[in-house]
Amino acid sequence: MSNHLPRTLMNLFTSLTQAILSLVIVYILALYMRHREILKEEHSLTLARIVTELCLPAVVFVNLAGNNIEIKHLQPAFVMLGAELFCIALAWAVGTALRLTKGETGAVVFCSAFGSSTFLGYAIIMQLYPDTPQAMTEAVLISEVGVGYPIFILGPMLAAYFGSSGVTVRDNLKSSLRFFKSPVFFALILGLIWQPLGLPDGENAFIKPFFEVCAILSQALTPLAIIAVGLMFKIPNLRQCVITLGVVIAIKLFLKPLMLSSVSDIMGFEKLWKDVLVLLGAMPPAVLGVVFLRRYGGNASLASALLLAATVLSCVSILGVFWFAG
Repeated sequence: MSNHLPRTLMNLFTSLTQAILSLVIVYILALYMRHREILKEEHSLTLARIVTELCLPAVVFVNLAGNNIEIKHLQPAFVMLGAELFCIALAWAVGTALRLTKGETGAVVFCSAFGSSTFLGYAIIMQLYPDTPQAMTEAVLISEVGVGYPIFILGPMLAAYFGSSGVTVRDNLKSSLRFFKSPVFFALILGLIWQPLGLPDGENAFIKPFFEVCAILSQALTPLAIIAVGLMFKIPNLRQCVITLGVVIAIKLFLKPLMLSSVSDIMGFEKLWKDVLVLLGAMPPAVLGVVFLRRYGGNASLASALLLAATVLSCVSILGVFWFAG
């Protein structure tokens, strides 16, 4: 190990602690507002829609529009995509083998496969690599192609299957195709073609207000998403939570990032690509997974509890994985 690695781990620990404490505080505030009836559980769907329709597209666009994207930069993103699909299948198989209920299996699948690469990952990458814009560009590509595509395309189908009964195959397909009509999809396309078309950057007098609005919406993404998830929280059955949390920790917090590290070495990725890929792979469960389960009648309360517990535990697991993989 180089002398640089302990220093990097210390920076990572500091970033993780600050980011996770901030998320937990906002989560607690959401519970407090629900207790005081300032906000109610049904408001979580409205907040979730604001996140997906405004904040997330702003994050995607503003981080892609200022950089030239080459085809080779998509390789780590496709590796992440493969890992997502593998973890979906593995978590589903484990849930079936353990004879979990349909709702429990759905919570395990979402929390084991989809990571918080946007809400928590971006913050950590920006703090670890403040002077390396390529790191954030790669993080956005990995997040949107490797995580965004499967969660927006497969998410509604999986949530519908594990949620309410009576949902037809046609409804599932229609829900999954909504991604290609969503603001996130158009923000992704616009961000990718912005520089190749020679369009003005954020310093242009006419375009600058648009980029500033995107920056403001980007900052609102995390608190709004965490409040939405906090409003869904219910104390789960202890036995139910211990078994499912064990599966999520094994697959999401350890197996997935270590698998990504091995694949990165096999494919000969440069150090920066590997670090970003492993860090994003080690992120705790994605907030949007809970939102989808809530929308389609799945066990969102269990998923919310798993998300909170795994997020706190990830402060330790990410350090261990990053040290081992580094």
